[in-house]
Amino acid sequence: MKIDNLIRIVDGVLQTTPSIDAFETIVFDCERISRGDLFIDTTHSKQAIHTAIRKGAYAILSTHTFEGDDDEIAWIYVSCLEQSLIKLLRYRVAQNSLQVIHASSLHAAFLHLLHTPSTITFAKGNLFDVAKVILKLAKEMPVCLEDNTLCAHIAPSAQSIEKGLHVNVLHKGLFLSSFWWKERYYPDVKIPMLFWSEFTDVLHFCEIHSIAYSLENISFTEHFYPQFITPSLRKKEFGSSDQVLIFEPSIELLAREINHMLSTLPQEHWCVCLPKHLPTPKHLPFCTIHTYEIPEALSLLSSFAFRYALILGERSTFEALLTQPFISQPSLF
Repeated sequence: MKIDNLIRIVDGVLQTTPSIDAFETIVFDCERISRGDLFIDTTHSKQAIHTAIRKGAYAILSTHTFEGDDDEIAWIYVSCLEQSLIKLLRYRVAQNSLQVIHASSLHAAFLHLLHTPSTITFAKGNLFDVAKVILKLAKEMPVCLEDNTLCAHIAPSAQSIEKGLHVNVLHKGLFLSSFWWKERYYPDVKIPMLFWSEFTDVLHFCEIHSIAYSLENISFTEHFYPQFITPSLRKKEFGSSDQVLIFEPSIELLAREINHMLSTLPQEHWCVCLPKHLPTPKHLPFCTIHTYEIPEALSLLSSFAFRYALILGERSTFEALLTQPFISQPSLF
């Protein structure tokens, strides 16, 4: 990209007089800079800038003003990096005719689950995380965003996943559903009834936009994910025990899930586990709540009588707890 074009797009100020007039690639990690790249200083770090220059960056985009590091570097000053990035992303979306899909976290999870072959890119996280994804996309690549505000800023005409069609479903339990779709019966699919509406929304979206999808071999999403366990909290196969840990990474879905469990299970059979550092969410339905400081602290669950424990947290952070080896105790026999 021409440096003059970038300055115009991001409303920047060129503070040096470089001999070069273009750069190759936009890079956010100073350690990954190659000769000819533009480094975007997202950490407001002079040390990172020095590293980028040493590795051969042709241009720097930063909220730091130029301080005589290297006159040959195209040093582009911006007053607000976030606003400049939004302008750059909006330009890239329009320039490359990117198809942007706005989806809630649940809709995005089901779209990712159903979409095959996988040609949709999923960008989640903060502005910088999303920028790293979008700025690498080829022309006309579909990209799915979850952040409603960010999506409105960079792609006002993004497609949204709307209310879906009615699908005849047969309730099969807390975690499985059986249903008819296009004159075919799908038994015991790993879709909780709790999220049936969002699942059918995505089916409808794929249909009206001619997006290929598959209903074969569906797995659970990260939301309301069931992990069957032994009484000592070791992993077991689905449906092979009487105790289940249910992982939910999104605090926004917690109240809805608790209400669902209140309506389907005896209250003495289940509990909720929340991180101790997190204030208890407002308007949370009444239920048994345990708190934990670190994932390993949930080993105390092995001493409680429960069938289901709904845990607010990323499932991957509890892997060590569920796979730790047994410790044999000395025995006289």
